[in-house]
Amino acid sequence: MINLEKKIAQNTLNLLRNKSWSALTLNEVLKGFKNKKINFKSKSDLLKNINRYVDDQLIKKMKSIENSSTKDMLFEVLMARFDILQLNRISFLQIYIGLKKNPPIFISLIPSFLESMIITAELSNYNVNGVKGAIRLKGLMLMYFVTFFQWVDDNSPSLEKTMTGLDKNLDQAEKIIKLFS
Repeated sequence: MINLEKKIAQNTLNLLRNKSWSALTLNEVLKGFKNKKINFKSKSDLLKNINRYVDDQLIKKMKSIENSSTKDMLFEVLMARFDILQLNRISFLQIYIGLKKNPPIFISLIPSFLESMIITAELSNYNVNGVKGAIRLKGLMLMYFVTFFQWVDDNSPSLEKTMTGLDKNLDQAEKIIKLFS
């Protein structure tokens, strides 16, 4: 991710601390970047950029993690993703509220979310190759969204409810995978 894209993602998140997603405009976000070559045509582009920004932060954060079992790695990587979201909690909640009101935009972002889940799988040494891998990838994304909804309701500073929910979700996913193996 190039520095300009990072700065735009950070600016978007900063603006969302005091403004709803629906009130935010593309021009407002890009205001300070007028002389730069920017290929953002819609607010959906801003969301995809923020998603790449979170992925970039996750990759940096995971460079220092020790290898463990796949389940433990998935837990660590997914919790690291939620820790990154937590740093800009208000902004991500604004995005969530905006996407709830506009499902077509959410649907258009699914390929971007799948890319993020591929990165998550790679960082976790979780095999998502082939037909079984494609099913696992979709299951991972579903599990992430279920846990995301738990994160939305988790107001604890240590994300205890999110951690507990993620652990239970991983256990359930492991049981389902064993049924189909």
